[in-house]
Amino acid sequence: MSEASEKIPFAVEISRMIEVLAAQIYPTPFALLRENVQNSFDALLLRRHLAPAFTPCINVIIEPRRVVVSDNGIGMSREDLRQHFWRAGSSSKNTPEARAAGVVGTFGIGAMANFGLAEELTVETESGRTAERTLCKAARSTLSVTEDCISFDTLPATGSPGTTVTAIMQPDKLIDVAEAETYIGQFVAYLPIQVEINGRNVSGQLIQESVPSLKATWTWEQNGVDLGGGFKANVELTGALSGEVRIDLQNIESGFQRLPGRMVLRQGEGSLRTFRSGFGLATASVASAYRLGGVADFLFLQPTAGREALTTESLQLLQSLLTHVDEFISLQLANRPESNANSFFVAWAARKRRYDLCGHLRVRIEPGDSVSLSEVRARSEKSPVLVYSGTDSATVKHASEDKPIILLTKVSPRRDCEISYLRHFCKIEELSDDPKVLVISPESEISIAQKALAFRVGSILSGDYFLEAQVRYGTISHGLPVLVTSQEPPIELFLDPQGTTVRLLLELYDREYSAFGHMAKDFVRNMVFPRVSDLVPSATRQGAEAFLKSIHRTREVFEYETNDLESLTSLWTDYLGGKLTFQQATERSTRVAQRSYQVLDRSAAGAVRDVVPDVINNAAATEHLDGPQHGALPPIQRLDMNTDKKLLTIEDGEPPLKGYRCFLAITSRIQEEKGDFFLQPHSTSVVWGGQKALFIFEHHSGDFGLYYDLQTQNLISDISGGGSFETCTIVMKNRIFIPVPPPIQASFLPQENERKRFEVRCDILHTD
Repeated sequence: MSEASEKIPFAVEISRMIEVLAAQIYPTPFALLRENVQNSFDALLLRRHLAPAFTPCINVIIEPRRVVVSDNGIGMSREDLRQHFWRAGSSSKNTPEARAAGVVGTFGIGAMANFGLAEELTVETESGRTAERTLCKAARSTLSVTEDCISFDTLPATGSPGTTVTAIMQPDKLIDVAEAETYIGQFVAYLPIQVEINGRNVSGQLIQESVPSLKATWTWEQNGVDLGGGFKANVELTGALSGEVRIDLQNIESGFQRLPGRMVLRQGEGSLRTFRSGFGLATASVASAYRLGGVADFLFLQPTAGREALTTESLQLLQSLLTHVDEFISLQLANRPESNANSFFVAWAARKRRYDLCGHLRVRIEPGDSVSLSEVRARSEKSPVLVYSGTDSATVKHASEDKPIILLTKVSPRRDCEISYLRHFCKIEELSDDPKVLVISPESEISIAQKALAFRVGSILSGDYFLEAQVRYGTISHGLPVLVTSQEPPIELFLDPQGTTVRLLLELYDREYSAFGHMAKDFVRNMVFPRVSDLVPSATRQGAEAFLKSIHRTREVFEYETNDLESLTSLWTDYLGGKLTFQQATERSTRVAQRSYQVLDRSAAGAVRDVVPDVINNAAATEHLDGPQHGALPPIQRLDMNTDKKLLTIEDGEPPLKGYRCFLAITSRIQEEKGDFFLQPHSTSVVWGGQKALFIFEHHSGDFGLYYDLQTQNLISDISGGGSFETCTIVMKNRIFIPVPPPIQASFLPQENERKRFEVRCDILHTD
């Protein structure tokens, strides 16, 4: 071959490649600390499984330039070190023995985690199986896949199995000792063995005590309880006078499979911390009707390679279990008078249409104070009970001891439960207070502006919500601007031209037509949709399933599953050895390195008033009469507008938008593959804690949702929090913005010369 034509081998700068890959898989700089402590814990589990008669312990020393992790576990032989520890992607813990011992890690990439920060790594270990004692050393700067770079020395055996890993940090990557101690403490706090960090014991706490107890007024306890869906468990359920509940589940079974572990949950906790054999994993993004949060410690929980999330399979099983726990709690709470004070129970009963469980809910009675629905049922056996849903004081004055009147609440979903129970299980006579169209406007008197508004409202209902409507005008009683008079498609919808909002829309058409379209969209979203939400096709199971199929393309799961995990080192080694073609190696390395991040700086932020100028004023003008709506709502649509901003903000001197001052754009990739979801009506929940914020959007049908999981290297909040929030998604032509709750908005606002970096995971989540 001439000098002008030659072939050369493909070269890999292995130290740089490992540093990049380690940073990709482990977004936190403390990964080496967690991985080495986890490996020590696994070694202790394996030794205890083989020979339980010893006292397990882990000792951790953290200094700015040095981390030392020691244990008296099973140790490693020379062959273990060669084949597993120093070979990325190979694990000695994918065995029946290891699984029986309950080990946490199975990926075989712990050594690589060290070189994200470490310059030198030393391992001294003595095997409990072969009694070999070996000392190994490696330096990041000399790592290679083609040359010998790891030294091995045989040492005299001491008869004490165990391993000590020492990592010396790179000069520019020193460790903050206080932060590191706090970080690793959260992973080992509930281990049933001694773990010392810089001479201080930090383990041995009881996991059930991490979830605060209630001031209980009642307790229900039973073993082998059928939770539904094939799940069984030993259950201790406690409740408070306030209606709050706490549940402790052990010895759980799914079908004929045991799920070793324990789960302790409390209403309103929001975030669910997960563990495996007591070792901390990730905060799980699961939905619960009671906003149940707490701790879940199960062997079926599998972490992704970076330990920052759970695998999709683990999440789905956990979600299925939690959904049935919600139902079980509801069935038990229905037998208690405290259910009257639990708004989550009321919302669950309304959503599931289990009105038969609402007998302990109390309704107002005139004359008198309140009475339970079951008592109303008993009274109605003698004679029909009068029920009034209106506000006319003249009607209420007709109530007497002989003929009392049941007064329904004005707030949904409690109102739905009250009237549905009364209609299904009681003999009642409903006093009419229905709004009416007092005068229908003749076609000859309809103005051009009114015709335009009727056409626009009908088009929005048809195009955005697949709901056909005939829009007419008339004077409506009770001062209402909108009234639905027929719920059979096409629905009949009346607008009152004298209503404040309708009059404003008509004036915009005549005087400022450019603002008319957006205002009409917001009017339908805020004032019309809540009155027709149950008629929208996507609210039915069939409609939800059809919509789900339309967006359920390739899953957008930004995490490392076992079958996807191949280090770039092994890929290129296989290529050099002829086991893979260049194209195969390239395709696989692209898949492995792929990850989704959001990066924000000051230039990516813009003011809501500049990007979507009319949204704030329109929201104020079309505010729903009943106040904030925490159920499913459509997004604010501005599909004719685009922006290059990734963060929208509202200054303190301006009114907030639905209570928010910060809106974050979802990533372009997720928008492309899952963006259609946000065009459908959905509810919004957000939970946060530590370095995570989990956004959970539930579809209008209640059958599925979408979670958007953000992880950052900095604290989002030093305390856990969250809950249900009013939906205020903004959908533009090229961006979808989700609202950031006020308690954590500061964590999303970049300062001058600051770049905020978020790792993102997103997926469809089935709630049933």
